[in-house]
Amino acid sequence: MEKRVFLPIALLFVTALAYAQSEGTLSFMNSLPQVSYNNPAFVAPYKVAVSLPSSSMVVFYSNNGFSYSDLISRVNDSTKVDLTKFNSALKSKNYITQALQDDMLRFCIKINPKLVLTFSSTAKTYSQFMFPKDMIGIFANGTQPYIGKTATVSPQFDATMFIESAMGGSYRINENLTIGARFKWLKGLANVNTQNATLNLAVDPANYALTVNADASIRTSGIQNFGQSGFNLSKSYSSYLQNNGLAVDLGATYRLNKLMLGASLIDIGYINWRNNTYQYSLNSTATYTFQGIDLGKVISGNSDYLKSEGDSIQNKFKFKETPMGSYRTSIPGKMYLSAMYELMKNFTAGAVFFSEKYRDRISPGVTLGVTKNFGRWFTAAGTYTLSNTSANNLGMGMSLNLPGVQIFAVGDNLLGIPLSGQYLNKYINSLQYFNLRLGLNLVFGRDKNPSKKQATDPPVKPQEP
Repeated sequence: MEKRVFLPIALLFVTALAYAQSEGTLSFMNSLPQVSYNNPAFVAPYKVAVSLPSSSMVVFYSNNGFSYSDLISRVNDSTKVDLTKFNSALKSKNYITQALQDDMLRFCIKINPKLVLTFSSTAKTYSQFMFPKDMIGIFANGTQPYIGKTATVSPQFDATMFIESAMGGSYRINENLTIGARFKWLKGLANVNTQNATLNLAVDPANYALTVNADASIRTSGIQNFGQSGFNLSKSYSSYLQNNGLAVDLGATYRLNKLMLGASLIDIGYINWRNNTYQYSLNSTATYTFQGIDLGKVISGNSDYLKSEGDSIQNKFKFKETPMGSYRTSIPGKMYLSAMYELMKNFTAGAVFFSEKYRDRISPGVTLGVTKNFGRWFTAAGTYTLSNTSANNLGMGMSLNLPGVQIFAVGDNLLGIPLSGQYLNKYINSLQYFNLRLGLNLVFGRDKNPSKKQATDPPVKPQEP
């Protein structure tokens, strides 16, 4: 029966699309209660686990193929910005993703050997910026490549801040199949969302005049008030609770002897933005033709000439601010497919596949790793992640499991961090993908052998012929 249930669920996960940032190494840390963030069916080996306010925090950064060293060149022991070098390293579309997460409170309790319940409250921020290659190419190569042509650049930007309150759990149907779910109530705090942003640049082949045309529409919630004099956030906090949303996590694991298969969809949901909503827009009439600079006036120090040119550009491309009604955005979500095999007692090897989506972009990744439990007291994991065209991400995870207290650090692309500051710049200059989770849990009642069937489980009755 369980195979007939698990197969369609697995097929659903394989064909589904996921969103946002992913923590590949976290799935290998089977000693942490936080492992259920990647799959609500994962169960940590404790009867009770508590995370106090700000005792578990996450920082995340990624881009899809360039680094700081692509922007900088050294000439005669000096550093300078090299736009030509940077432009050659870019993709047609370039994405920068950043995220922060703070567990304000988390509580996990094992009701019985089959049922585990979790409760949590988490503050999350997420931003992603996409810029096309031509946006840099215009400055790196000049306007000559665009003579008689029109270059169109359409950047995109999303930023969201919200508080998530969640209740969920896992239930072991039998010794092989475990299912999990988590239901979330979301309170949006602030949002910036580009519906469209287009910039057209055309160079006249006759006189080389540059004509710029722009069209943009940006929705915001919760940020316009900050520009008003006398605004007090503490007195207006209740209005920021009008932005409601819902989300769900779904997951399942299936054990085949020493092989554990897992699949999950995380953060599938939305937020309705109602508070302090404004639209900032440009339309197709935002056009300016630049005939060139009068060098004579510049050399003579004619400041009125330069100010006049600047004012003309500013007036042509001035955003129109308009109050608007409510709107809805999806929250960043995730998908994980995992396979873990117990090579020997307390030693596991496996793989985790994840997929990311940002609007029209789907970006897959995979993490390979091993986990070793040194008795009850220490757990270590080593991983290798291929993501965002970055192929040098060696991750690690460690947890020190003391009586009543668990201290942990886990992340991707950590092993390249130098122990001293001597080579820190080299690490930062080549950075494309990074995440780190640090924290402390209060843990009680560790299972003696969590990888095996509990001795208190009821025996499985044989089926009647």
